Amino acid sequence: MTLKGWTLPLSPTGKASLLPPPPWHYSGEVITADFIVDPAKLSPLLPTGMSPNQEGLCSFVFADWCSSADLDPRIKDDPSSGQYHEAYLVVHGTYEGKPMGRVPFIWVDSDLSLVRGLIQGFPKKMGIIAMTRPVEIGKGGYKREAGALFSAHLSSHGRRLATLTVRIERNGEDELPKGVATPLLHTRLWPSLDKDVPAVWELTRAKVADFEIANLLIGSPQLTFEDSEFEELAELEPVEMRSGYVCSVAFSVTGAVVLPVERSQNEDKAVSSPEGKASFEVDRNRGS
Repeated sequence: MTLKGWTLPLSPTGKASLLPPPPWHYSGEVITADFIVDPAKLSPLLPTGMSPNQEGLCSFVFADWCSSADLDPRIKDDPSSGQYHEAYLVVHGTYEGKPMGRVPFIWVDSDLSLVRGLIQGFPKKMGIIAMTRPVEIGKGGYKREAGALFSAHLSSHGRRLATLTVRIERNGEDELPKGVATPLLHTRLWPSLDKDVPAVWELTRAKVADFEIANLLIGSPQLTFEDSEFEELAELEPVEMRSGYVCSVAFSVTGAVVLPVERSQNEDKAVSSPEGKASFEVDRNRGS
């Protein structure tokens, strides 16, 4: 009998496979903010050929997603499968002369989202994410209006990593949140178990369709990062805050474009060579 499935686990029917192929569809609520980091700290996070924004512009995004897939209706029908939270850093820059974003760090609270992200090139890890949910009636929460305070925070391995608040000031019009409206450049990396070089190492950019933003609110943000011996986010503490946003976002991923990979000798050495494995050693005295 032939085993079936687009991802592991394979099974006789394919029903156990965690994820079907695209198209995948996303609808969500987002809290995000733009901020400035020393550009010298951002360059090491980017692949060869991509340069950071001259100002050091970054975004941090929290999202509460509903997702679905054309080839597996169970993802949409069961909220435990298709709904999840996400938090990630976007480094803004240019690639081949065009605006491009890069996500060096991202956390989710769903195994389906984790694997779907790794397949695309998102470096996803598991985390715990909480976000203010807008209310339509009553006094139990904040409505989408001036003065409302939207908050979100991220934890992983018992450590608080990021906290974001946005105090709403006005409705948005033509302005777009850069953290969700900028194309992203990913690295798909799958190590090989019997060779020094990776089995897969390529740059990709998602094919996105039907992108929409609604209910856009703009306000003043505050963002803090905290230390953890498992992460490197705290080194990117903002030196200046820009705008904060609360909005609804929707789009579809129909596939991806694979781009030529230009790698430096240092990158090849760090990923493939025995010497490069030493880079995974950590300072055990460093912690939160």
